[in-house]
Amino acid sequence: MHHARRNKIRARIWLCIIFLLITGAHYCFYRFSIDRLNTYPVSQGLTFGFVLWTTVVLGGMWLRYGWARYLLIILICLGIISFSWIALLVQSESIDSLPELKRLVIYGLLLYTAALVPLGASRTLRAYLAPRTAGER
Repeated sequence: MHHARRNKIRARIWLCIIFLLITGAHYCFYRFSIDRLNTYPVSQGLTFGFVLWTTVVLGGMWLRYGWARYLLIILICLGIISFSWIALLVQSESIDSLPELKRLVIYGLLLYTAALVPLGASRTLRAYLAPRTAGER
């Protein structure tokens, strides 16, 4: 019983770390989306959508829904693709190299990528989200 409790705590610590990484990425994407040099207002809607849905899915993971891990991986990959594309479009429209905007997007993408690592590699997290057997809490 003690071992199971320790693994549950470790898994929840991983979830908190993932939450912090994703929150940092969202902050970078938010700053990118409201910048006056960003000519694509759709990035504000994307940022709001990703904040909303990653939070909902992380809540599902906290409640031990196994499918939520896969959905979060898909959402993060879609976020990486979306914000990379918008950053390339903004960059292609500008004569200036826009170093501050690029830095924000790169930091956000790095934080999203860092969040993918424990989602895919953590055995503790996978075990936490695995189907429970009778009598398990």
